[in-house]
Amino acid sequence: EEEKMEAEIVYEEVSEENPTWDESLLLVPILERPTFWKAEDYHQNYYIKKPGNYGYYKKACGRERRLKYVWGEDVYKCYHDLNTTCFNGTVTNEDGTIVEAVVNRKGTSDIKAALLPTKAWVSIVVCVVILSLIVGFCI
Repeated sequence: EEEKMEAEIVYEEVSEENPTWDESLLLVPILERPTFWKAEDYHQNYYIKKPGNYGYYKKACGRERRLKYVWGEDVYKCYHDLNTTCFNGTVTNEDGTIVEAVVNRKGTSDIKAALLPTKAWVSIVVCVVILSLIVGFCI
């Protein structure tokens, strides 16, 4: 509810600052926030449990490329380099309070993309086994 009120305030401010805009052309509706369902435990910390799969997904979907485009290379590196010194030991949190910067809190290593995700390898192995059986029966 609080977020909806904030969105409505911003909408009013934008409308006031741009009186020549036709409000009927603003195509972003302010909707009720849907229920958020937390994912099951096996989905939590996926990047730690299956780093190769996560790395594959991250590269294949273009997330890394998009973040570098939006943030710029330097900012991306600052937030993703495990040995970063960009923050000089502190950051400002959302309340405006300066707090100690904690880098790599969960102790992950650099994530390397797998050649293929695990499911793909399983599918390939199953196909090879089935083909071997078929060929074996045909001989």
